[in-house]
Amino acid sequence: MNFIKADRIFDGERFLESDAVLAVAAAGEIKEITDTGKIDPLKIQTLKGVITPGFVNAHCHTELSHLKNKISQKTGLPGFGKQIIFQRASSAIDAIKEQIATADKEMRDKGIVAVGDICNTWDSFEMKSNSSLYYHSFIELLGLHPDRAETMFDAGLVLLKKLQELGLAGSLAPHAPYSTSLKLISAISNYNVAYHLPSSIHSQESEDETRFFKGITNGFHDLYQFLQMDISWFVPPVTSSLEYFIEALGSQKTILVHNTCSDTRDINLTKGKNILWCFCPGANLYIEDRLPDFNLFLHESERICLGTDSLASNTGLSIINEANLVLKNSSFSTEQVLKMMTLNGAKALCIEDNYGKLSAGKKMGLNLIDIDDNQFKLIKTL
Repeated sequence: MNFIKADRIFDGERFLESDAVLAVAAAGEIKEITDTGKIDPLKIQTLKGVITPGFVNAHCHTELSHLKNKISQKTGLPGFGKQIIFQRASSAIDAIKEQIATADKEMRDKGIVAVGDICNTWDSFEMKSNSSLYYHSFIELLGLHPDRAETMFDAGLVLLKKLQELGLAGSLAPHAPYSTSLKLISAISNYNVAYHLPSSIHSQESEDETRFFKGITNGFHDLYQFLQMDISWFVPPVTSSLEYFIEALGSQKTILVHNTCSDTRDINLTKGKNILWCFCPGANLYIEDRLPDFNLFLHESERICLGTDSLASNTGLSIINEANLVLKNSSFSTEQVLKMMTLNGAKALCIEDNYGKLSAGKKMGLNLIDIDDNQFKLIKTL
């Protein structure tokens, strides 16, 4: 048994008292949270820094890891989409799987213990079967035309069944409102509600998305022309994209990812709904060169988690880096952001019973970080 204390201990919800001590088994399981008055001082290892639970990466795309440094920055979301489609068409499966495994190691080395991972294929399933990280795979479905809803839904179920046969966690998820019909979003929601599964959707990531739903000239029309897809039948609702699809989500827990262009009215639309906000600021800067207005979300901190997005849209897979961007560009406290990195992310993936909070009987990973000038630095994983 190891007895560990530090300058401070953050348990996933709050900072513990200064005399708090963690009793940790050799395998990493926390046996007890006690205090210095109950342990022989000679048995206590004192660390310089802040101990936290392992981090949760609520939004990632490991299957795009082979595209690191291959996608131009600041092209806007439609331009980014064109590059992804072109590059994926010419990628060899061996290279894809090799880089997926590398991404898994990178996240592990950076203190991440659980990941919400978007999947369009089964390319990452082998890695997940052998990884020490927990993965919840969101099987992502696309299909803007309502007539394609049933076909795409059935294809998603095939992929989800393959995942479940490997003993891996997963659920269905719509890609985004500009690429997924309300009919398909509703079918996905109904399935996830029936099986008590979380979902995820890219939401309000760019101004082009806003313009698409308001019937204003936008880059998605160019993207659909590039794909040789006729969307002349689509009638813009002249609302925000979130207002367009929110009632199709159902009651299951849903992660709204990015929220770069969300405003106060959009935030108010989510009141009373089972929705969490996921920020991926590194990817927002990489693709759109803009950030969400984080301060609009100051009263939403209990519902915010963080993600890295992909190596196609970011320079690395570090929740610390994402947290530092939020801290630099908002008025959130360090305690609030630490909770976004840990317990809130675990709640988003419905794994808070095992991850995100220091508790006796749990093996949720431990990190040692430094906090200086309102910024975090990972010292090491414990």
